Amino acid sequence: MPKIQIRSRLGIDGPEDLTANVQEATFAYLKESLSDQIRVSAYLDQDWPEVRAEYSELVVEGLAEGSLRIEKVIPGSRTRTGIVLPGAMMEGEQLTLIVKRASSEIPT
Repeated sequence: MPKIQIRSRLGIDGPEDLTANVQEATFAYLKESLSDQIRVSAYLDQDWPEVRAEYSELVVEGLAEGSLRIEKVIPGSRTRTGIVLPGAMMEGEQLTLIVKRASSEIPT
């Protein structure tokens, strides 16, 4: 599965950033879609002691930094619901991210 980075601060790596896995089809869609808003299902790649309720940017290999801004973070999956952020989440748990593509980055 391809990896993505979920950044707390736009354009800046930090220790509070997360990494997660996405399905191949999702990865391709992020790179090729003409949509300005995309819903992304991401699966945490390790246990994270603190997942925040808000993040700024989704970094995807092959796309310019700052091209995907995170508008909303929705935690939980079929196996674990009722997760309250900020809080701990475990490897394999799901975050649904609503991201908005910068208008200058929409493929033509």
